[in-house]
Amino acid sequence: MNMKLSTKYLLHIILSVLFFPIAFMVVNFIYYMTLTYVLNQQEHIYYEENKLQSSWQKDIASWKNKSTEDIIDHLRRTPDYRYSEIAWISDQGDILYASSDKLKLPHEPLDVSEIIRWNEQANHKHLVLAAYLQGSEARGYAYLETPRTIIGSQWEILRDRYAHFWFIGIFFVCALFVFSSWLFFARIQKRLVTLQKHMQKTDHDGIPRNLDVKYEDELGQVEHSFNKMVNELRNSKQKESEEAELRRKLIADLSHDLRTPLTVIRGHTFMLSEQPLTEKGKLSVQVINDKVAYVGELIDNLASFSLLAAGKLPLNRQSIDVVKVLRSSLSAWYPIFEQDHFMVEVQLEQSMIWQADELWLRRILDNVFQNVRRHAAQGRYVFVGTINTASGIAIAIRDHGPGIHSHSTRKGAGIGMSIIDMMCAQMELACTIDSHDEGTSVYIHLKSGKAETAQIE
Repeated sequence: MNMKLSTKYLLHIILSVLFFPIAFMVVNFIYYMTLTYVLNQQEHIYYEENKLQSSWQKDIASWKNKSTEDIIDHLRRTPDYRYSEIAWISDQGDILYASSDKLKLPHEPLDVSEIIRWNEQANHKHLVLAAYLQGSEARGYAYLETPRTIIGSQWEILRDRYAHFWFIGIFFVCALFVFSSWLFFARIQKRLVTLQKHMQKTDHDGIPRNLDVKYEDELGQVEHSFNKMVNELRNSKQKESEEAELRRKLIADLSHDLRTPLTVIRGHTFMLSEQPLTEKGKLSVQVINDKVAYVGELIDNLASFSLLAAGKLPLNRQSIDVVKVLRSSLSAWYPIFEQDHFMVEVQLEQSMIWQADELWLRRILDNVFQNVRRHAAQGRYVFVGTINTASGIAIAIRDHGPGIHSHSTRKGAGIGMSIIDMMCAQMELACTIDSHDEGTSVYIHLKSGKAETAQIE
């Protein structure tokens, strides 16, 4: 059973509150047990001050009225003071005995002030015990100088000597707690970073892969939700792909099935046009022909749209003279515009070379010209030329129609514009439209960053 992150975090807070007093007691217990039962206490030297003073006074009293030689011999050979320094100074200031040069006694004869000064200096690092020693031949004060590092009880000496182990123990336990806290949050951060990277890494279908959920905590629930979302996206995309394939098949079948009756209708309208008809009848035949042509164009656009969406319309990019293609396409449309009483303004002074498919570019121009003829007929004006724009030299086609947002009985579903956009995108071109109630301008140019591929003369 996996514990929740909130429960883990609450336990972490409780441990944080209880950690330091518990850690302090544990370290002190281990420290005490180690000093008391683990270390070899016989190896450690210590003197308790009261016992040392009592022993010193007792020995001094036992040496009373003995000869100077016997007293010095006792001072030199007494094992109880082998870690101390001993000095015996007579009443006249003469040094009767000094155990070593470590005492740093002043030069004799010593007076009282020098002895007091020496005693004060020694007291900083040593315990100095003084007792009046009265022998049969000489008398004076005997001084026992013992380092304070070995003065105290056995526990005090061990504690002071091994105090750094106590600090190391406290530091280690605190460091262990800090490390465990860092590890707790580092694991959460690692899982979040893994989730973030997994979201950014997509499969061949553009959808992230499913996560391997290892824990059933709050983050685990987020990972389950992520996997559920991924599965829904994959199912939705698969369903969308199936629907798109169905639409393409339906459009292809409809295009094929509609061409046959349209051909029959064209044949019968041609036969009717050869018959003697009234002016009203001739007008009706003309309207039928126009509508049949329009339906034929719609079928062609539907077929092209289906092939473009499936990526099955062949694209043959090569270097083409854009102005030459524009002139050729306009020359085919010029009689139609002239028949509809359009004023055609041409301004093709610049020449440019693009990497594009000539047939696709002609199809784009035909769709634009068809839109001008169908939706801007009342303006009776079309401009075709090349102009300078911020993106480089562009093809410009303008009209004086009511604009693409106006209501029109001849307005279609926008398949023609969709075909223009898809063809431009696959040839790395851009189509920009500026439309208002005084006319529409269509600009076709290279995409930003691709201008260096065009050769402008």
